[in-house]
Parts: sequence; structure tokens; C-alpha cells
Amino acid sequence: MHQQAQVRLKKEEIEKLGASVYVVLAMDLHRTRVFKEQNLLLSRGPGPFSKEKSLVYATALSDPAGSASALYGVARKCLRWGAWVENQPHWFVIDRKGTITFMLEPKFDTPTAYEKDVELVLAALKEATR
Repeated sequence: MHQQAQVRLKKEEIEKLGASVYVVLAMDLHRTRVFKEQNLLLSRGPGPFSKEKSLVYATALSDPAGSASALYGVARKCLRWGAWVENQPHWFVIDRKGTITFMLEPKFDTPTAYEKDVELVLAALKEATR
């Protein structure tokens, strides 16, 4: 399952904690909007998200110049599943004071590695809200 779909499954838990979720994409505004509004990845299969209009629960932010990515130290080309992508994906938990309290660099070493990543981020989020 896609990372955004996995986060979407945890939507109620995230909202109960009073948290907001953002995804920053190194794409232009049009591609970011398509990513947010169209389920191009899982709509072709028989899975639980095939009928969903969008997978993305997060607010999608466009960063084509890489400013935010550079600020957080993730603006670089990286290899993922045999293809080069613009930025190295990371998960951040930022508390209400604006301090990064948790950072995780996903390894993508298995097709479902992000399921554990989402659980780690949720645990850190719970800790940050205390």
C-alpha cells in the first residue's frame, strides 16, 4: 500500500491528537495538485483504495525550487527502487513550538516498510503532544 494511503488509514488517530499532516513535493503546482487530487497509483487494482478519488490525507505543498527541502536537509537526488527521484523522503514530527522532535529517513528496503514508519511517526507524535 502507498505511504499516503497508510497515513490515511490513521486519519482518526492523527486528528484525535490534534495534529496536522503535510507532504512537501519537489514538483510544480500542477503535478502537486494531481498527486493530491487523483488516485493514479492504486485506482487500477482491486484493493481497498481503488475507488477512492484521492489517497492523500495530508495537505500537499509544492516546492519546485527545493527551498523547503534544502532547509530541512533533504534536497538531493537519491535512488529509490531503481529510479532517481528528486528528494530523499523523510518523516518529521514538529511540535507546537516549531521544534523538530523526531526525524525518520525511510529505507524503502521492502515494499511495505512504510507501514512500520507510519507507526514510528505516530508514536513520536503521541510523545510530542504530551
